[in-house]
Amino acid sequence: MDLDQLDDGPLPLPPLAGRPQDAAAVLHLPWGTRLRGAVMAYLPVLLMALLAAASWWLVKRTPVPVAPEPAGPATHTPDYEMRGFSVQHYTQAGPARGVIEGDVVRHYPDTDSLEIEGVRLHWTDAQGRVLQARAARAVAINATGVVTLEGGAHVSRAADQPGDAPVEFTGERMSFDTRAGRVSSREPVTLRQGAHVFTAAAMTYDHDSRLAELSGGVHGHLQPAQGTPGPR
Repeated sequence: MDLDQLDDGPLPLPPLAGRPQDAAAVLHLPWGTRLRGAVMAYLPVLLMALLAAASWWLVKRTPVPVAPEPAGPATHTPDYEMRGFSVQHYTQAGPARGVIEGDVVRHYPDTDSLEIEGVRLHWTDAQGRVLQARAARAVAINATGVVTLEGGAHVSRAADQPGDAPVEFTGERMSFDTRAGRVSSREPVTLRQGAHVFTAAAMTYDHDSRLAELSGGVHGHLQPAQGTPGPR
């Protein structure tokens, strides 16, 4: 091999990559370019800081759940009041068996009761016989179906036969059991039927059987009159 034929010229090499700019060159860059570079370099850190700040703000703003306070004892305070009301009680057959009316009624949730002013009651038994009652006020207990008449209570039963006088009960306080159809009183009561008058310390009257039982110092006054039988 002839050494003279060797190519001693420079070897063809690829161009070298340029060197990074030094600090002096960076300083000569425009201010906006340097700011964008710094923002891009610190963008992940800024985003993490913003997320942490937002989480802290949400925690601070989130209301702390308050434990419910134990309910105090119910007070005898009405939760509603109505004026000029009427309540009807229907039987399974359909027609109304009883009607309770009043000037003012108030409902008390602690006892689930109704207090009625100027109460009027109209009750009919299975045979269609009518019992009426009125009083200055009354208390009706929903759970028991008992209506307690107070203040000049007056209960009257329609006559059974033509020519008979109606039977009337008067007293300061009486109770009417709407489920059993029974009127009772543990306080002095007066029974009247036409001219016949009886007084007693207590009374029980069953509207379905039409029987009245008087007890406790019973006194009676019978007035014979043609066509007016004694109390039944």
